[in-house]
Amino acid sequence: MTSDLKLTTRSVVENLRNTLLYRAIEEWSRKSAFEIREELGLASFSVTSSDSVEMYREIKKHILSQTVHDDETLKFLMDVPRWVGFNLDAEEFQSGQQVIGAAKDEAVSLLWLWVIPKVAIDPIAAPEDFASYDIKVFIQNLISSDESRSKLASQMAADMLHRGISDIVFRPNPIGRGYAIDASMTAQRLRSLIALVLMKSSGCPFDLDEVFTIDEEKLIEEITSYIIVMHAKTTLKNQITGGGSRKPFDWPLIGNLNIYGRLFSTLEVLRQSAAQMSTCSMFKNEYDGEKRMWSEADFLSYLVQNIADHYTNTLRVRHGKGKNRELSLFIDLLNGERREIAQRLADSGDRAAALAMELSIFIQRARTGEKPQITPERRFGVVLSSLKQRVEDDKLEDIQAEEIIDKVNDAFDAIVGVVEHHKESLGEESERFTQALCFETSYRLLQLLKAGDAVMDIPWVSRFIAEESARTDITAGEISHLDDEHRIRRIVSAYAGGVTYLVLQFQNAPAS
Repeated sequence: MTSDLKLTTRSVVENLRNTLLYRAIEEWSRKSAFEIREELGLASFSVTSSDSVEMYREIKKHILSQTVHDDETLKFLMDVPRWVGFNLDAEEFQSGQQVIGAAKDEAVSLLWLWVIPKVAIDPIAAPEDFASYDIKVFIQNLISSDESRSKLASQMAADMLHRGISDIVFRPNPIGRGYAIDASMTAQRLRSLIALVLMKSSGCPFDLDEVFTIDEEKLIEEITSYIIVMHAKTTLKNQITGGGSRKPFDWPLIGNLNIYGRLFSTLEVLRQSAAQMSTCSMFKNEYDGEKRMWSEADFLSYLVQNIADHYTNTLRVRHGKGKNRELSLFIDLLNGERREIAQRLADSGDRAAALAMELSIFIQRARTGEKPQITPERRFGVVLSSLKQRVEDDKLEDIQAEEIIDKVNDAFDAIVGVVEHHKESLGEESERFTQALCFETSYRLLQLLKAGDAVMDIPWVSRFIAEESARTDITAGEISHLDDEHRIRRIVSAYAGGVTYLVLQFQNAPAS
């Protein structure tokens, strides 16, 4: 195991030098307590028990916020020790210098843990080679005990020294001076803390309660799977996007047999590792209150969705649907018939050839102006599931505002189709049905887009938008009265505008 650990730490250190996070770790590791005090404008090193905890949190937040630039991650790193039962004890500190030193050590340790999943596998490694990076050995040493962490830190120090890094210390334990917990719980809770940071860094959602209940051996396997899944997802997207002169899906190109084979190989690595993740709901569907692992067709649908998302980004860069009608129809066909494509791929003996045929047929259908043959209800479901997948794949802060606006508008546009499809049966209830469906959709979108607390503002915001829009149009002489169809569209448009406004407001709100 020692030789395996050496190989893994060597790889981690080699990958580490190329990350921005490591540069931040270097910078903060070398800063003295005096320099940090000066940055924060603290008058002196004096401290009382009443303000030592507040100072500790201020210093920790200052260090993390200079490095971590999204509010969700910052809040997580600030709060995670408390989640697992570690609480700051003000009586532990006798001076401000002790507070600064302890807060700095914790923040740097958290940054070390945050960077590990990102450098555990070489970014240019082929997915089929991921298993050769014995991440499991590294994780085992990281979470098992103080002795194993000491062994890991020594090996990291040796590898860092070999590469000319002599003054930076690998700190895998964020819990130092100032934290208090029952001694009998320390080992288990520290294990959970380290696991949560590593899993959160991987970008996959987890069930906090389930993480606490699994044993050490399973936890090691779980973290390893999270890391492999993260790298497989990144590789899949990079293979689709391409780089330099090799962009196999640069419209109107639709890939080739070689890239299709590589995509299916990456997808299989992703599927196998995802199947080992018991605490993550990302690759599970819920049936009758029971969560079940994705089927093979679900993973193939995920691949088609990634291809469609790539073309959607291309469409956005090329300035909208109007000037790229063929590409827009191609995307609509992929999204609308994604499940059917996935099932045909699952049933095929040669998936690369089958995908080539599917995309060739779809591009011909797009050229003839054909639209997807799906019901409005199905389109509505497709739009929401596509948005859910997009948000789960990437941090919300990494998704451009224009893309969020487009996806919100797509969801509400689908409502118009649903209402029109049931116009006769709804009769005079059309407006009430539209408002109810718009509110339900607003609630779901706000939850997905991490702005669920704003749902109470939807009625007045959408009403304000509707009134202002109508007043503007009436003043301009564009409308004198509204028929049923126009009223439905205005209701939908007002809710779409309200959701967009509230989501963007939440995104731009300062961190608390």
